Amino acid sequence: MEAPRSVLTSFQVITIPLRKSAEVRSSFRIPYSVFAIHFLVCTVLAASSPERPGTIAGIVLNASQGKAPAGRCPVVLLASIDGQLAPVRQTTTDSQGGFAFRGLPVATGVEYLPGANWGGVHHPGPRCRLTAEQPRAAVELSVYDSVEEPTPLVIRRQEVVIRPEPGALHVTESLLIDNPSLLCYVGRDTDGGSEPVTLQLAIPSDFERATFEQEFYGRRFSLADGKLVTGIPWPPGQRELKLTYTLPNRQRHFCWLRPLDLPCDHVRVRIQTARPEAVSCNLQRAPADSSGEVVFESAGRSLSPGETIRVELGRLPLPLMAYARWGALVVLSMLVAAASLVILRRRRDRAGAKGPLGPAQKGRPPRRDTKRSDRTTMSSMQK
Repeated sequence: MEAPRSVLTSFQVITIPLRKSAEVRSSFRIPYSVFAIHFLVCTVLAASSPERPGTIAGIVLNASQGKAPAGRCPVVLLASIDGQLAPVRQTTTDSQGGFAFRGLPVATGVEYLPGANWGGVHHPGPRCRLTAEQPRAAVELSVYDSVEEPTPLVIRRQEVVIRPEPGALHVTESLLIDNPSLLCYVGRDTDGGSEPVTLQLAIPSDFERATFEQEFYGRRFSLADGKLVTGIPWPPGQRELKLTYTLPNRQRHFCWLRPLDLPCDHVRVRIQTARPEAVSCNLQRAPADSSGEVVFESAGRSLSPGETIRVELGRLPLPLMAYARWGALVVLSMLVAAASLVILRRRRDRAGAKGPLGPAQKGRPPRRDTKRSDRTTMSSMQK
């Protein structure tokens, strides 16, 4: 099925069907379905049509094959206005990997982003602008062969900051993930047809919410079997992944467990607390950067995937509702005890009053039965 196209002055707009665009996975989000952005880009570029049209030309090289030319490679040109991207041109490289986009409007405030599709992955290139003084731009795009397994990913550095608060623990994790190979890791397709998983984060499953520092990662992660998973392709190089999540806590003691997701060169855990003696970890203790903080780290040894970091935190602050609950229990216990004492005292008083020498009878004459005496007197009078 060929993608529908429309022509506006010298600028060609590409509308890519969602079903077809799903064939290309990207480590860079391309909003193909945002037709309003298409309209905005076309309107701005058509209104700024210059006398001298611009050109973006370049070459696509396969970095996995020693920068060999990538022939017959699809190339897509995106245009950005106010940070919103939309595809506006597409072409295919020649046998030597060359391509060119000609007749491009030179518009102020418009940024172009060429990218190549290779092995089912979209590889974005450098951003460039066209001006009246420099209407031409030369770019070099690198693509990589894809690999499904095993994963080449490693964590070069994992920083964890734990901040206890009444009723919750706030945890921030920063992971420097590296693909040291010359292949793009895409993961293996599952039998169910769902997106392959390239990375999963085994944070505690009872987290209340998780927030990624970059919106791109927040859109690409989902929850599966209590873990955050993603199918983002990982080309060679390093990426920084940072997220913050909240764990509920209603106890004075808490145990934080974190299995490692990948081989890790260095782990550093920082706990912000005013009671350092109440904190322990299965990593080696390290000097703290500031007061009110306890630091543990892996001390230069690499850790294996699945190895669990364990942090024990004691004497944690509790929320006011927890204190209110215990206070209510104490008050209720005192009321029950007071009521029991009153009932017991009354029972003792009654038991003493029934005895031959009870407190009510000591020092007092015996009580006459006036009703019986009256009946005896009336009987005598009748006789």
